[in-house]
Amino acid sequence: MTEQEETPTPQLTESQAKRMNQPLIGIVITVAVTLLGVFAVMGLRPEQDVSFTPDENVTEAAAWTNDVTDYAAIAPEVPEGWSANYARWENRAELGVTAWEVGYSIDEASFLSFSQTDEPNPAWVNEETRQGGTTGEETIAGLRFEVRESEDRRYYVLEAEENTIDGTAIVLGGTATEEQFETFLEAVTEAIDVEVEADEPVDDNGGAAE
Repeated sequence: MTEQEETPTPQLTESQAKRMNQPLIGIVITVAVTLLGVFAVMGLRPEQDVSFTPDENVTEAAAWTNDVTDYAAIAPEVPEGWSANYARWENRAELGVTAWEVGYSIDEASFLSFSQTDEPNPAWVNEETRQGGTTGEETIAGLRFEVRESEDRRYYVLEAEENTIDGTAIVLGGTATEEQFETFLEAVTEAIDVEVEADEPVDDNGGAAE
């Protein structure tokens, strides 16, 4: 064979070519079926309602919680537009504490919450304040709160022995403006030891159900 001669190109028979193409065709079919399945699931799944804002009924939840507590669960009257993200009776077994907890979204940048218990301990306070250090104190409605700071959050701690109204310990905190914090502190302190009742169920005619 001379240098000018080219190596002959192998020629495949028709049956050989079909056999070589079968694995490729199988892969293409598998991918197509998988994509169709994904698109079908996405089409059936409802779109997320990004405008939805949780708004728990704090008064109703507090009334239910009163059935299991020896104190009145706080249900503060907050400004219109504040949305309650949660209102729950929480068993913090790892801390040896059960507590009434409520959290509010005020706007895109502000969130405030409080936790109330009649069986506090230092571990619970530290957990609620994210191990925040004490930066001062403030008196609200005659009650002395310890002020703590942790990263970008501020907390107000009312120790049980400082609560001359019902003897519960309360931790408030979050991220908010000075005005929002002041409004929240006043609303919470005013609601201490105030009994609330769940809204009465209504019948089909709009009246109170018997």
